[in-house]
Amino acid sequence: MIVALWFFVSGLYPFPYFMAIGIPVDMAIVQPVLIATTVMTIPFIFMLFAWKKRSERMRSE
Repeated sequence: MIVALWFFVSGLYPFPYFMAIGIPVDMAIVQPVLIATTVMTIPFIFMLFAWKKRSERMRSE
């Protein structure tokens, strides 16, 4: 989960790259970004489940 979050966040924000190359990053700056990213991912996950359910229903008809 942590690795997946790292790749997801590194695609949007440069903080993981800064950490990887050794540039110090203040965690007080990173924490709100990670919280907002996680909160905004939750509806997306529910949407994927609904989409899969609809797809299965369409195939059975």
